[in-house]
Amino acid sequence: MNRNLLIVAIALFTWGIGEGAFFYFQPIYLEELGASPIEIGSILSMVGAAMTIVHIPAGHLADRFGRRRMLWAGWLFGSIATWVMALARSLPMVIFGMILFALTAFVMSPLNSYITAARGKWSVARAITLISASFNAGAIIGPLLGGWIGDHFGLGKTYLFAAGIFAISTLIIFNIQHQHIEPRSTVGGGIELLKNPNFKRFLPIIFITMFSMYLAQPLTPNFLQTQRQLSLDQIGIILSAGSLGNVVLNLVIGRI
Repeated sequence: MNRNLLIVAIALFTWGIGEGAFFYFQPIYLEELGASPIEIGSILSMVGAAMTIVHIPAGHLADRFGRRRMLWAGWLFGSIATWVMALARSLPMVIFGMILFALTAFVMSPLNSYITAARGKWSVARAITLISASFNAGAIIGPLLGGWIGDHFGLGKTYLFAAGIFAISTLIIFNIQHQHIEPRSTVGGGIELLKNPNFKRFLPIIFITMFSMYLAQPLTPNFLQTQRQLSLDQIGIILSAGSLGNVVLNLVIGRI
């Protein structure tokens, strides 16, 4: 693993700790602030819409300003959004912070592109799955800490913890090196891609898969707390087990 990949891996590991500490508990926190299940679903739908929209210009901006700047912007933007949630004292401000945090999803395209360019002799699949495993490794620790903090000090404090971890992660990612901005292709780009029948057949499969996976997931923490009477500590253990599974799958699939 070369220097840049190592830095990205460490930055994502620490980010996984911070994000795992609050992200999975957000539906419970929204319920504590007075949101009903329907309102929680609507809020998370708005978050999903923000993530969808922001993905579209991400590749273009990375081609124009460079991948490193986009990564820096994503880390800084995510840190600011977390501070908004940490300092929020009302449901509308928490929702505002959640949507701001969702906008940091734009970092995924330049992140994968940066990893691909920095992979050296590794295959693309191995590089991306290993780096993804580093994030999920952090997300094993995050829910354990978040559940403990939530049980002892309240879920609002998990955002303060995450903001501190994100500050460390941001300092780490600022050490990555610049990559040459590749000239944009003169071929049709996205238009040509949409003419590819294999790609068009793949899109509905992805849509149905993601819809099925996320149908029950958002309100699972609330179900575990209210219907199964689990503590936040116990919920954190279950969430950590899920992240452990992600780490194992990424490492195994990367080698295959």
